[in-house]
Amino acid sequence: MRSTYILFLSAFPIACCNAFSQSTANLQLPKIFAAPMAQLQRTNLKKKLIQATQEKDEPLIISLVDELSQLNPTPIPTQGLMDPSSTVSAPLNGAWKLLFTNAKDAEAPARTEKNNDETFGDEVAQGVQVKTGQRINAAQGECVNYIQLTGDSEKRPFDQLEITIRMTPLSDKRVRLDFQKGRALNENAPLDFLKDFKFNFPPPSFNDLVARLRGFDPQVEPQAYFDILYIDNEIRAHRTGEGKIFVQMRD
Repeated sequence: MRSTYILFLSAFPIACCNAFSQSTANLQLPKIFAAPMAQLQRTNLKKKLIQATQEKDEPLIISLVDELSQLNPTPIPTQGLMDPSSTVSAPLNGAWKLLFTNAKDAEAPARTEKNNDETFGDEVAQGVQVKTGQRINAAQGECVNYIQLTGDSEKRPFDQLEITIRMTPLSDKRVRLDFQKGRALNENAPLDFLKDFKFNFPPPSFNDLVARLRGFDPQVEPQAYFDILYIDNEIRAHRTGEGKIFVQMRD
């Protein structure tokens, strides 16, 4: 009897450990910590990304964007776009400022100076500051891209250039872009009508025709579009149909 009792006592701790292990397995501890760990990763990657954009380290920026895209906390980035009846806050809505892009034409109108290779239009004139951003009214599907110049008024080619674009959601992450109209403001323009010059772009049907001539379905791959790689309440990154990366921060 005594030996049976001793055997029971020796087996009891093992049984308890097995039971505890089984219960913790049912709790799936890794999943419990998954959300905070992902948030910690996002915070760290975003900090590195912002620093990389300040240093204009393109390879690092692209690498960090790829990593962040795997941790995108927004399942439907285009939610609420062109939907005035939506009761959900649209992730794209609001003001954004450009931190980085490898699309060289994004700020091209502001570049009026030669660089060291004597290539015209690669540098902004000394004494001129450039701010590039956009204002998005998601419910209306309207985006106004702008380039704003401040500083030396004699070296500025213009004061502000605005392009109004219609944004149409094609999927949870893809947004079609149709350029509608533009406006260039320049107080120092030599002629009065150039001080507030407005112009229009071809209609969307023309863009559809161009897309079809290139062998693409405009409902899938229109003439201009981007795919949202990452978006939260602070940072946004997207890739255009031409493969160019844009990193923006809420303004």
